[in-house]
Amino acid sequence: MAKSTVEKIQTILGVEPDGIWGPKSQGALNAQIGATGGGGNPKLKKIQTLLAVEPDGFWGSKSQRALNNELGGGGGSGGGIKAKASSFADPEDVRRFRECKATGKTDLQCFAVGDNGIGKFGADTARTTTPMVAVHPSDAIAKWGSMIGAAHRPVRVTVGSKKVIAFVEDQLGKAGRIDLNPAAAKELGLDPPFLVDCVWEWL
Repeated sequence: MAKSTVEKIQTILGVEPDGIWGPKSQGALNAQIGATGGGGNPKLKKIQTLLAVEPDGFWGSKSQRALNNELGGGGGSGGGIKAKASSFADPEDVRRFRECKATGKTDLQCFAVGDNGIGKFGADTARTTTPMVAVHPSDAIAKWGSMIGAAHRPVRVTVGSKKVIAFVEDQLGKAGRIDLNPAAAKELGLDPPFLVDCVWEWL
């Protein structure tokens, strides 16, 4: 029987080629990403070739998105996570950040009072038409081994009787939370700022 693409990738990474992508596989990939030199990583080039993206040996959002697509969105949710849903990248959030920056403070200082509307992976999180979320690194690591492993992955957030499917495009600093951008908040009928109970899950 011919090996699946995931099994071939696992073989390149030196982990058991069982076709099931979990923390061990993601951890092995992360190790190769971390070991990438100036000329690119030869193992990553092989994986990129399998994923039909440019085999430059440097792992970025295009490579991760291609892997996510190959995995079919993540291989199951593993159950819902109870959390508090809060707002981010809404107009008031962005305004506070810009006002803070205008005083000469650093990005880190200004993130304490607002948001710049640019996600960790470069997305425009302030958009009102594309639902996006920010998750805590501990939730990303528990499921995918790293934040980059969680990049662009879909999640379902449920607040009361309403649900929204959004994509991980940023990270937040408080555990037990998930941040919703304006588009995700709109679909759930929430007006920023808010802090409400929710259940969310990986898809």
